Amino acid sequence: MGSFWHLALLIPTVTAVPLKPRTGQTYLSIGQNYLDEWQSFQSSIETPAGISVYGDIWSGALNSDSQNLLSGYAGSQSGFVEVGMSWKDAMTDNGYTQYQGALVCDNIANGQYDSNLNALGSYLAGYPNVKYIFRVDYEVSGNLHANTNPNEFDSSTFDLTAYPKAFAHVRSVISSHVSNITFMYHPVRGEASLLYPGDDVVDYQGSLANIDVYSKQGLTTILGFSIFNNDVCLPVGSTTNCEGSTLDPNVIIDINFATKPKWVAESSVQPAACDDPSDFITYLTRVTNMIQQYEFAGWTYINSNWPVHGWDSNDWCDSRIETNAPIASWFQTNVVSNNAYVFG
Repeated sequence: MGSFWHLALLIPTVTAVPLKPRTGQTYLSIGQNYLDEWQSFQSSIETPAGISVYGDIWSGALNSDSQNLLSGYAGSQSGFVEVGMSWKDAMTDNGYTQYQGALVCDNIANGQYDSNLNALGSYLAGYPNVKYIFRVDYEVSGNLHANTNPNEFDSSTFDLTAYPKAFAHVRSVISSHVSNITFMYHPVRGEASLLYPGDDVVDYQGSLANIDVYSKQGLTTILGFSIFNNDVCLPVGSTTNCEGSTLDPNVIIDINFATKPKWVAESSVQPAACDDPSDFITYLTRVTNMIQQYEFAGWTYINSNWPVHGWDSNDWCDSRIETNAPIASWFQTNVVSNNAYVFG
């Protein structure tokens, strides 16, 4: 595991956010961004336990679709709002190269973007009835958050303290505005230990099967996972991974590393599995088997017609459950009617 700085004295107290009501249950949230798609799932399948929204540190705001989703959701619901606040996705649009991930993290930790963080924190504070799960960037990696070589990705030059410092600082600023919040560390698969901010300053009550998490002076309270086709050993187009298995070995490494509640922060079926109901069900079966076997506290499924929103149809598809009759039937039987899953 990489070294990290302990900045507990700089971090304010955060109000408890219960993460799991009782042993063996998993919250089911539906994302991402679009209120009409969330409402379609709600009216056709069941009211989910939450939503997922997206923003970035560069603007200090959620994107406009996510703002619409949050305001619509919070008007009638009080469940989970998973916030993905990114900086890696637009580094090159904001004065950095793709190789300057550590520098971006250092500048965040040094307060260069505090005005934006304060703006985002103030905005989120306007919805005190929801339970925020805040991802301090997402799909965090050595390449995009630790690299210091100006010309290429070079693991020998990684600064393993840069992201943990940024995580601590973001948490400090955001939680100075928002008390109804828990923070998530969401790495790429196989790298959970590399930039982990450290759990020796995190307090929680209960075991991984029965959790009421509270952060007293802590950094990380949830470990996030992305679970798409390749993560459960299904192809994406011509790209294959871990053929013959049902779960990528690197995902298992990260699961075994986890000492915090585990949450599938992003998941969605991809081509070509979405083109055939039996393959779609294979994807969902592998995800739910993982969730139940390893006692994940939450699962966010991106229930969206991706290409309509500008995503490449070679990699993304219509992943909506409710618009595909065989999938909707399977989901009702295996998820909605299964008391292992908690809805809104």
